[in-house]
Amino acid sequence: MTSSTRTTDRRWIVAAILGCAIFVTLGAWAYGLFDGMIDLQVYRMGGSVLLDRESLYDAQLPGSGLPFTYPPFAAIAMVPLAAVPWGVALVVWTTISVLCIGLIWRASLPETAWSLLPGQWRERRIVVLAALTGLSLLLEPVWQTIQFGQINLLLTAMILLDLVRPANAKWRGFWVGVTIGVKLTPLPFLAFLLITKQWRAFRNAVLGLLATMAIGFAVVPNQSWEYWTVVIRNANRVGGLAYTANQSFMGFLSRLGDDASWVEPAWFVLSAVFGLAVLWLARRFWLADERVTAISVMALAVLYASPVSWSHHWVWIIPLGVSLIRAVNRQWGYRPAVVTGILWYGLFVLRSIWWVPYRDNRELSWSFWQSIPGNSHLILGMIAFLILAYTSRSLPKPAHAEAPSTV
Repeated sequence: MTSSTRTTDRRWIVAAILGCAIFVTLGAWAYGLFDGMIDLQVYRMGGSVLLDRESLYDAQLPGSGLPFTYPPFAAIAMVPLAAVPWGVALVVWTTISVLCIGLIWRASLPETAWSLLPGQWRERRIVVLAALTGLSLLLEPVWQTIQFGQINLLLTAMILLDLVRPANAKWRGFWVGVTIGVKLTPLPFLAFLLITKQWRAFRNAVLGLLATMAIGFAVVPNQSWEYWTVVIRNANRVGGLAYTANQSFMGFLSRLGDDASWVEPAWFVLSAVFGLAVLWLARRFWLADERVTAISVMALAVLYASPVSWSHHWVWIIPLGVSLIRAVNRQWGYRPAVVTGILWYGLFVLRSIWWVPYRDNRELSWSFWQSIPGNSHLILGMIAFLILAYTSRSLPKPAHAEAPSTV
C-alpha cells in the first residue's frame, strides 16, 4: 500500500468518526434519545452514586426505579460518563457503540470476503465497513443496544478482538476477563479457553477478572462484598424473566410455566446439556482454525444459559451470521450462502419478537403461533447451531489436539 493510499485511508477513518458523531447527535435529537437511553442513565447513576459516596445497590433511577445490577468495577468505569453533561455522555457513548459495530465486522470478515470486491474497493475497506455499520443499525439487537445506551457492542468487540489475536499476543485473554468484571454474562468464555487448551489466555482472563474485583474492593469494599455475596444471586433484580425481550432458556421456560417449581431445574438441565454441546462444537471449529466461528458459537452458550439475555444481548448475530454464511458456502455453495445471509440478517431486521402481546405478563397466555415470533431469536439461534454442527463434519481434522498458534 502506498503512502498516498494510507493517507487517504486515514482521512476515511477520520471522516467515519466524524460521521458517527454527527449521526448519533442528529439521531438522538430526531428520535428523542436525549430523553431515553435508560441503560446509559443507569450506568451514569452508578458512577454518580460512587462520586456521592452513597449505597450503589440501594440506589434506583428516578422515574423508573431501575437499580444498578453490574459489578462495582462497572460503576467505577462509568464515573467519567457521570462527570460530564448528559448530552456529551450520550454522544460519546453512542459513537463508541457505532464504531464497535465496524470493528466487529472487521474482525468477523475473512480475507476471502474482501477478495470478492473489485480491485479498487479492496483498498477502501473503510467504506464497506461504514456501509455495513449503517445497515447493521436496522438489526433489532443492534438498534436496541443503541436505543437503550447498552454496553453490549463494546463488550462483544472487546471479546472478539481479544481472542482472534495470535496465541502469542501479549496479554491475550486479559480483556475477556475485564468484560466479565464489567458484566458477568461472558463468564462461559473461561470454559471455552480451558477446553481449547489456551492456558495463557485463560490465565490472563482470570487475572483480568481478579484485577476488576481488586479495584472494586479497593474503591468500594463494602459494596463489593455486597455484590459478590448477595446481589449476584438475585436474577430477578434485572427484570421480569418472562418478558418477551428475555431471549434465553429461562425466558422461554418462564413464559411456559411462570414461577412453577419445575422451571428452574429444567433451565439448569437445558443449559448444562446445551452448554456441553456448544463447548464441543466451539472446540471443533477452534482446532480447525475457524476462530470467529468458534467464538460466535461459544456466545450462543452465553445467550441461552444466562437467566436473562435481553434481545440487545444478541448483537453476537453479526459474527454468527458471517460464520453461518461461510459454513453454508463451504457445504452447499455460493447461492445458498447468499440466501442464508439475506434470511439471517433480514429476519432480525423484522423485529418479530415485538409482534406479539407483551408486558403485564401477557406472554404467559401466548398461543402456539404467537410463541414462534415471540421466541424467534432463540429459534434462529438454534437453527444456526444445528447448521454449524452439521457442516462441521467437513472441517479438516487437526493434526493434534492443540489450539492453532496463528490467526
